[in-house]
Amino acid sequence: MPVLEQNTSFLRNILLFSSLFFILTTIGHAKNLNFDVTGSVTTAYDDNITYVDKNRLEDFETNLETGFILMQQGEKHQINIKGDVTEQIFASHSNLDNTSEDLNLTLQEELTQHDRLALVDILTHSDSPLTFEDAFGRTTGRYSSLNNQNGISYTHDFTKRLSAEMHYGEATTDYSQKNLTNSSFQQVGGTINYTHDSADIFNATYDYIRRSFEHGFTATTNSIAGGIRRYLTRQFYTDLSAGWDIIYNSINGKENIEPHYKAAITDQVDENTNVSLNFEKSDTTNSYTQDLFNSWRTSLNLYRKFSLRLSGNANIFYGQGNYNNLNVSDQLVGMQSQLTYAINKKTNLQLGYQLTDSISNTSTNAFRKNYIYLSVTFLF
Repeated sequence: MPVLEQNTSFLRNILLFSSLFFILTTIGHAKNLNFDVTGSVTTAYDDNITYVDKNRLEDFETNLETGFILMQQGEKHQINIKGDVTEQIFASHSNLDNTSEDLNLTLQEELTQHDRLALVDILTHSDSPLTFEDAFGRTTGRYSSLNNQNGISYTHDFTKRLSAEMHYGEATTDYSQKNLTNSSFQQVGGTINYTHDSADIFNATYDYIRRSFEHGFTATTNSIAGGIRRYLTRQFYTDLSAGWDIIYNSINGKENIEPHYKAAITDQVDENTNVSLNFEKSDTTNSYTQDLFNSWRTSLNLYRKFSLRLSGNANIFYGQGNYNNLNVSDQLVGMQSQLTYAINKKTNLQLGYQLTDSISNTSTNAFRKNYIYLSVTFLF
């Protein structure tokens, strides 16, 4: 499907300009507009600031963040924009000082009673992986990445029970490290949802996916899956999905048919407690390695509001995978916990700890990292 790749920049420009036009037009007539300026100061200890297995460097760091949140709710539309800039300053290794940015834009429009349109654009620039998913299978070292993801979806309700969604998305990733190749990603597909009753919702999805690297590897995937969401109670439900990915990659010129499984359990125990457990097994491409990554991963997420002012969350991640042609096998163990105390309506105090342990049969993918932080966030 080379037409997708050729028209990527054109479609991105259409998406960007239509989004900006919609925002400016809507804000110009906005009534329910909320705009806030945010800020935070974080001090942290990091025992592996360079993300390596040997000759690790440790340091204390200060993160100064400033940003904004814009929200506007209309009768048939909703706008959410969030952006921030963070200056990271190291106490002993000033040569690693850096600036990171992110911008998150979401637009939702109700075209008719049965038709809805959504636009999403996420821009992230960072010197380190932001999640355990980002770190899983990643080449070690400290280097910056610039990632831009955007997408558009259209949903139509045929009946109260039957609806269909068409979607298109794309992403580009640029790396500062020379041994990593920049890549682009395009995805187009559709989903059909059928609500059988109050307890069962069925879905079927097809996606065409293309991953292209500069001057190298290209992989195309035809993905077919079916799934069900089953409500056991009003707040406790399971999501199950299974299908096949037909993958063609240019490295060996072969076409593989691989199974793809997803499972999740979510329990919204009450308004103060939420628990979710997720599992996924698949063969996929990623933005930084010119190979297929055969992996499975699971994560446990917990949230608890202990009192009016005190809340906490925890995340546990474990994954195993291997690159088919590089003969590289990786495991990643991740644990994160955070306590948040609301000093007042506009000021929060946060204390957190994060462990990331990447285990690999090659030193280029192995590292261990402990990160402890204390942060104060402000809403002006």
